[in-house]
Amino acid sequence: MAEKRTKNKARRDNLLTLIASVLVAIAAWLVLSLTAFSDLSVTLRDVPIDFSLEGTYADLLGLSVVDNDISAVNVSFVGQRDSVGNYTADDIKVTLDLNNVRTSGTYDIPLVVTSVNGDQLDNIEIGPQRTVHIEFDRYDKRTLSVADGTLTLDLSNISAAPGYVIDEEEVEITPSEIVISGPQDYIDQVTSCVISFDSGRTLSESANISTPSFKLYSNNAVFENPKVSAEEDSFGVYIPVYLTKRLPLDITITTYSDNVDVSSIPYTLSEDSILVRSQNAGIDRIDNIGLGYVDVRNIRPGTVQTFWIPLNSYYENISGIDKVSVNFDLEGYAEKNLTLTNSQIFAINGSSDYKVTVETNRISVTVVGPEEVLDAIDPLNFVAEIDLIDYNLEDLAAGQERLMNLSIYAPGYSNVWAIGSYQAFVRITPAEQTDAQTEE
Repeated sequence: MAEKRTKNKARRDNLLTLIASVLVAIAAWLVLSLTAFSDLSVTLRDVPIDFSLEGTYADLLGLSVVDNDISAVNVSFVGQRDSVGNYTADDIKVTLDLNNVRTSGTYDIPLVVTSVNGDQLDNIEIGPQRTVHIEFDRYDKRTLSVADGTLTLDLSNISAAPGYVIDEEEVEITPSEIVISGPQDYIDQVTSCVISFDSGRTLSESANISTPSFKLYSNNAVFENPKVSAEEDSFGVYIPVYLTKRLPLDITITTYSDNVDVSSIPYTLSEDSILVRSQNAGIDRIDNIGLGYVDVRNIRPGTVQTFWIPLNSYYENISGIDKVSVNFDLEGYAEKNLTLTNSQIFAINGSSDYKVTVETNRISVTVVGPEEVLDAIDPLNFVAEIDLIDYNLEDLAAGQERLMNLSIYAPGYSNVWAIGSYQAFVRITPAEQTDAQTEE
């Protein structure tokens, strides 16, 4: 039994000796590796390139990186084992050697690899290429606006319903300008921005439409370049729609006597109607536009009068016509001079309290009418009336002569009238004063 215990103890001692020998060998190998083999080769993949220009001459020139052919590289290097043994892509920096960049253009720029921690890196290899192809240019901004005509609207897909019209000059675009940015060389090629509608619409009333569709143009060609961007991505467009209507034009002939039928007097208008527009459907209730009034006493063969088309806040004249000539050619009509005597002058609508005496013996008048009527008519067919209802007889009853207006017409002839104005002297006295003078 004692002999068996001695053998087991010997085995344990041998095992412990073996383990200790292995540990010593490993420690010796580690010490040897760190002293005799201190350098370590490291390869890192997809290390991003830092394209910053800050502090460089290119930055002072206002240049920016417009385009590049690669954005990351693989990097291999040798460094101290105890420094770079745990390196990742975050521990190194790949930058640009910009010493030769002095103006905008395209360059093959060498890449520079450094340690973020300041460690020494040797035998640096960069793949798949040691340079990056870069386009440099100055970034710029430009504003295209409605005001200067560089921001416009294409309404080819928008139409007005029958009887309606769209006023393109009153279309409002919000915002009224767009800012584009990008490399200066590209920005300089842009001449305009055009807003358009992707689908067609027919409008019968004013509308606010939101549209995200717009295109940049270089002269007449569409300009597309990913390097140019716009700060706005959509626009609001207000499109005013008006109801249109053609309204006849007309005049009103005024007369001094109901015996004259002014509706029989022929005339022509240089324009017999105009086109108007309104956003109020009430325009349908308007049948015509009155130009003004013509006194029949001013109408003779060849008379021409001009009228300005009246303005109206209810509708807008869009015909482009602002005045109209009225021509009284009166074909087949003539003028005739007549003399009326005192017996043809009558005072009507008087008062029994006053005596009215016409003092004028005769008046010369000019009348107008169809030639065949004037040839057959006699001066005795005419009368001249003084309508006393137009006067305050009490104020005039001083026994003195007064000039009073005459209305001249031919009873039974509705198409004959006098032109010009006429007056006669009239004496008015109170009836009681006349009676007393008679008794004396």
